[in-house]
Amino acid sequence: MAVYLNIATQLRDEIHTQYAAGDLLPSEHQLAKRFNVNRHTVRRAVDELVQDGLIRRFQGLGNQVVSTPIDYALDNPSCFTYNLSKKGLPLDTVVLGCKAETLNPLLAEKLDLAMDTPVVVIKTCRCIDNKPSTLIRHHLFNVDIEQMQRFASGSLHQFLHKHYGYEATRGNTRLRARMPTFDECRQLAMGRGIPVMEIHSRYYLKQTSYLMEYAISISRSDIFEYSVEP
Repeated sequence: MAVYLNIATQLRDEIHTQYAAGDLLPSEHQLAKRFNVNRHTVRRAVDELVQDGLIRRFQGLGNQVVSTPIDYALDNPSCFTYNLSKKGLPLDTVVLGCKAETLNPLLAEKLDLAMDTPVVVIKTCRCIDNKPSTLIRHHLFNVDIEQMQRFASGSLHQFLHKHYGYEATRGNTRLRARMPTFDECRQLAMGRGIPVMEIHSRYYLKQTSYLMEYAISISRSDIFEYSVEP
């Protein structure tokens, strides 16, 4: 095995057993002296840890251990606020926009709905401990724009339950990893080297089995670890 990979493996083990989120690794100069290698070899080892999502480089500060990913279960009846509130995490919702539309042809075909189906689209940014983590585009059916414009914070599903009596169950969910756009990097306060996880979720009304919501969420991959229960 290459020398830098051996160093990366040893540092990876030490991060898991000796470091906490926010701790700084020794400087690359100190690591080079410790392992008796040049700084280029140490930098390649550190690159491996950055790619693993274990540390993050900060200019002028050093290499910092990142937080342990949040275990996010894609089960029923999980929704974003419900899932994270169970873990006691400080969560805020920022509404970025709310408007009435009709489904575009591609989405209408995908959902097997008429192209002129009315939909209210709400865009939100979810922040954990005041840090942006997830962008969500909610497509809501059988709601009115005047009521939905009153949604300002908290759980969207709780808002729908309070004002419409809706109770949702999760249906088909699709996931894919990709690199973020420039705009997503700006909104999520992240560098372009961190992938995002794009999740498409369908929620159906328990009362009627009609489609209540089609949500597209874009989350930082260095914050969440997803689990799927059978």
